[in-house]
Amino acid sequence: MSEVPIREDSANCDPVSYHIIGDSAKLTNLLIEVEELLSRATIRNPYFSPEWIECWWKRVDPGTKPLVVISRCASGRLEGFWPFVERPAVLWSKGLWPMVYDEANYFVPIATNAGMPALITGLKAQLKKYQFCWIPLMSNSFWEEYWEGEIVQSRFPTIARSPRMTSIVDVGTEAFDEFWSGKMGTKSRKSLRYDQKSLGEKGKVEIEVATNEKEVRAMLPGSCLVEVNSWKSEQVAGLYSIRGKRAFFFDLLPKLAKNGRVRLTMIRVEDEPIAWELDLLDNEFCGVHNLSFDQGWKKYSPGKQLMEKNLRLAWEEGRRVDFLPSNLEYKKKIATRIEPVRELHLFKKSIRGFLARRLIQWNMKVRKKIIVRASPSKARDFLRQAGEINS
Repeated sequence: MSEVPIREDSANCDPVSYHIIGDSAKLTNLLIEVEELLSRATIRNPYFSPEWIECWWKRVDPGTKPLVVISRCASGRLEGFWPFVERPAVLWSKGLWPMVYDEANYFVPIATNAGMPALITGLKAQLKKYQFCWIPLMSNSFWEEYWEGEIVQSRFPTIARSPRMTSIVDVGTEAFDEFWSGKMGTKSRKSLRYDQKSLGEKGKVEIEVATNEKEVRAMLPGSCLVEVNSWKSEQVAGLYSIRGKRAFFFDLLPKLAKNGRVRLTMIRVEDEPIAWELDLLDNEFCGVHNLSFDQGWKKYSPGKQLMEKNLRLAWEEGRRVDFLPSNLEYKKKIATRIEPVRELHLFKKSIRGFLARRLIQWNMKVRKKIIVRASPSKARDFLRQAGEINS
């Protein structure tokens, strides 16, 4: 996902206005336009690419209603795309959640600079009908450019917070080995070399890289074996842990590969898969969506070995690496910068809107208490480190 640039001068652009699409039958043709928009967009989100929306929409509950805010210039060209769905809300009302709400790590739109203001105007206009609109995770640069000032002068009740942080590795001018040495230190690098040597003594070690459709399809069965033997599976925190998720990703990832939007990597020892990583690719961007390893091989640090391989690859390609919203210690150690990830609720200006705001704030407090009091587990520790408890 690209950093949000400073707003460019749009004085010479056609006037841009917002439109609302609430008919799912129109999604297919709209996604064709979104593909073209991606060739021009300066505000980007890999999770709202046509492949993600198409595959996600297949598995939503029957009767789910879309509400897509788009912006077009006077000539009709698409300038912005922000997809939402209707969801039951508190007080017997309806609210707006972003599409892909149970899979994505960012929920900023896809848009040009000229198209963005109309999207915000269109989204706020929906609060005449809906009780609230929820944007779970936004990059800090997007927040500062488009929402920070908006919230200060907003007439709507809001909840704005930073529930998580994200760790980012920016490509520097030095060689990757120099960067890695500075981040890992002598002792850590020595330990990793020892783990690599010890792993090699267990048999033939191969690191596979899959980027096209055929390669991705061939690697997916091996990813299931890694996930089953990962601690994330036991704690129901893995990529395939929830029913239906495996089918979703088996459908999605080969489609992303067709357009060069994904890279899978895997470590095998004597053909046995022991670690794999799923990276989302965009213009000069690499998002680490998933990294898992087989617990039986934990002492060889296969996850760290694979991470080092992929960081080197992204560095050489000139890609900024985003570890995506969480606050895990190993990510912070490697990062060149750590940024807050923003969350926003916008509520209808009414008595029910104010009550809905209070109820959601109360629910957030209850959720924190439940996590804190839960039995110790890796999943609980993961949530604590990710900021869910301290937000």
